[in-house]
Amino acid sequence: MEVISPLATDYYSAQPPSLIEFHDVDDTQNDETIYYEPLNYIYKAEDVQLYNEGGHHPVHLDAILNNRYKVVHKLGNGGFGLVWLCRDTFLHKWRAVKILTANQSAKGTEKMITKNLSQRCTTAKLERNHILLPSDQFWLVGPNGRHLCFVMPVLGWTVSDWRLLQKNDQEQTHIDARNICRQIIESAHFLHKCGICHGDFRPGNILMKLGGIDDLSQDQLLKLMGEPVCLKVETLSGQPGAPRAPNYCVAPADESWSRSLSTKSIAVIDFGESFFIHSPPRTTGIPDSYAAPEVLLEGFGDLGTHSDVWALACTLFEVWTNSPLVGGQCGGISDSLGEMEYFLGPLPSRYRTSYDTMHCSIPSESLSYSGAPEAQLSTGDFTPKGQLQIDAPENDYYEEERAEIRERSGYQDIFEAVLGQEHTLYRNAHTPKETELIKYRYAKEDVLGLADLLRRMLKYDPKDRIGMDAVMSHHWARKVSKGIGGGKSRPTDERMPIALVATAVTLLLVYKLGKGAMI
Repeated sequence: MEVISPLATDYYSAQPPSLIEFHDVDDTQNDETIYYEPLNYIYKAEDVQLYNEGGHHPVHLDAILNNRYKVVHKLGNGGFGLVWLCRDTFLHKWRAVKILTANQSAKGTEKMITKNLSQRCTTAKLERNHILLPSDQFWLVGPNGRHLCFVMPVLGWTVSDWRLLQKNDQEQTHIDARNICRQIIESAHFLHKCGICHGDFRPGNILMKLGGIDDLSQDQLLKLMGEPVCLKVETLSGQPGAPRAPNYCVAPADESWSRSLSTKSIAVIDFGESFFIHSPPRTTGIPDSYAAPEVLLEGFGDLGTHSDVWALACTLFEVWTNSPLVGGQCGGISDSLGEMEYFLGPLPSRYRTSYDTMHCSIPSESLSYSGAPEAQLSTGDFTPKGQLQIDAPENDYYEEERAEIRERSGYQDIFEAVLGQEHTLYRNAHTPKETELIKYRYAKEDVLGLADLLRRMLKYDPKDRIGMDAVMSHHWARKVSKGIGGGKSRPTDERMPIALVATAVTLLLVYKLGKGAMI
């Protein structure tokens, strides 16, 4: 693999705009699958093998999309599409253009959901409920098929990346995290009221909004993001990959580029796995770490709002603690089900039967841990040691581990124990400064409140999980407005304007003075 300069490989710079967008495709072109040299994973580029029929649309820097959007950098990528940083040459604003794979475009799910929301809700209402829909959309026809493109405002890092750099031992972090949890809950509640399940509700699809990005020039923005790194695309056969593949892939900008522009408001994105409540799919593509048991065990029970509630609970735990509730995204089904048992006890027999059926029909490597490192809460935190115990359905494999952490934490409930145990962090561990050892615990009020909410949301049986109305009204989910060292918190929507408070106090004093004069 070779890292190259975009200026030296700007294939499209001398091409007419019609070729940039591939409006005319040769129907006689060979449909045989092309195999490419893998790209170095450290650059986090897209899977280059998806530059085949049904896959990604080839794009180079400086290309003009839809005669309007100039490609400047890459913001992200995934199995369903690529997201490019573009300059809107009409409005002179920065935009994110998401180009779906041809196969995903053909499904039409995201377009159907976003159309429904945009028709029934104003932009202001969607924004109040933290839902971001495309401001524009268009199609590109290329060598790999027809691609639906969505144009959106540029957003910042994911909520989990934002949380990663917050200081766990500081009260302001707890206040900010709780307020963000409230925003996340509001967005899920709103979607369910609209008759829509997100289907892929997780931190990776919740992004922080940015402020002031449209005031930056291209040079200023690239100074934050870094110049694009381009990776040469080569085929295994040595033949050119074009026109199916670009000459080079662009590595996405590091997630931390937006730190200085980040606000404390979130936006929920990506409706590619969403569905209407009245017509649930058999399963969704949500990662195992956020998938409810009825999603993991494909074909077991109907999906619905209860599946979103489970994913939301996992997300709230992660935003609050900066650690996943159920392992990492690289674990397999067996790991995820095993860690569910750590919190909820042995898997019910009906689920175990479904799992046993799957276990006999899918490769063992899909059922077990893949070997990638997992994030942990901190030193001394819980680390379940096993997978789902297939041959011992009547045994509670994690009973001793739960008893140990309950004793260590002083809490009797497993959710309370995990949230309420003492945490340890090391500040300045990788700097010339003297390492500082810090021990802290979350406030008991938060531990008891969040644990109670999670217990109600995380139930094996979907019918036993609370709905979003109950989540919204739960006391822990209320907004908080106190700052560091502030007094008792109260919901921000209950705060009275200062002038109104002052008027009330004045009237009370006048009343008392007048009453005293009459005595």
